[in-house]
Amino acid sequence: MVKVNPGLKKSLSKQKGLTLLEVITTLTIIGIVAGLGPRALSDLFELAHLQRARMHVQRNARSSMDMTHRNLRQATATSIVVSSRLNQPPNSWITFKIDTGTGAALGSHGFYQEGKNLNYMKNGSTSTIADNLRYLGFTYPQTDDTDILSIAMTFEDLTYGGTTKPLKLSIDKIRIMN
Repeated sequence: MVKVNPGLKKSLSKQKGLTLLEVITTLTIIGIVAGLGPRALSDLFELAHLQRARMHVQRNARSSMDMTHRNLRQATATSIVVSSRLNQPPNSWITFKIDTGTGAALGSHGFYQEGKNLNYMKNGSTSTIADNLRYLGFTYPQTDDTDILSIAMTFEDLTYGGTTKPLKLSIDKIRIMN
């Protein structure tokens, strides 16, 4: 049998609960954690929504700029017409012809903004290549050189709370090769 020190036995039997200071300290810590927890969780959700929107916008911008760049480099410089469609931003529509190198044009091509969509037109058929487009503009950066064309695209997407935010501005200069 193990003998217990009588002084230790007496001190253990006296402690029946927590002191008021321990209870107040515990409640304070729980209150701080409960107060900060929802805000931290909300910030985490907001960051996740923003990252998803940014990834979607970057994918749209990259593929749109690549397709526009690729087609406009092949355009015949004298066939390029920059204008705008009804109720759309100025200089948001470009039409052009692509020369195959044999002197015969490959047909009519074009890019234009319609609402929040970026559309590609080829020989009369149209397809949407990007959504969430806020602004599209085609300009000649130098009036004396019609072989260089500038494209500006701004994309936006929904972020946390249902608001839209412009997230990507792409500007590219293209040298027309034909």
